[in-house]
Amino acid sequence: MSDYLVHIDVSGIYALPEPERHELVARERAAGRKLIDAGTLVKLWSVPGKKGNFGIWSADTPDELHEALQSLPIYPYATFEVHPLATHPLFA
Repeated sequence: MSDYLVHIDVSGIYALPEPERHELVARERAAGRKLIDAGTLVKLWSVPGKKGNFGIWSADTPDELHEALQSLPIYPYATFEVHPLATHPLFA
């Protein structure tokens, strides 16, 4: 299992009409809960003053991570920046 630092910029969803945006956010929360329960989404932080988040995601392969990110309802409206993480020598 590998860990990834993922930044998701969700500012694109704010171009949607409000009712559509609210419905999308509700579906996104449900999808996020499933990913948390599966152990794929490990930790998530909001960014004060920004429309985005940073999270620690865990997947067996980069393809598995990509599949998980694509499963998010916000995928077509967001931008993703993914950084694979390696164990630091202090913790090895």
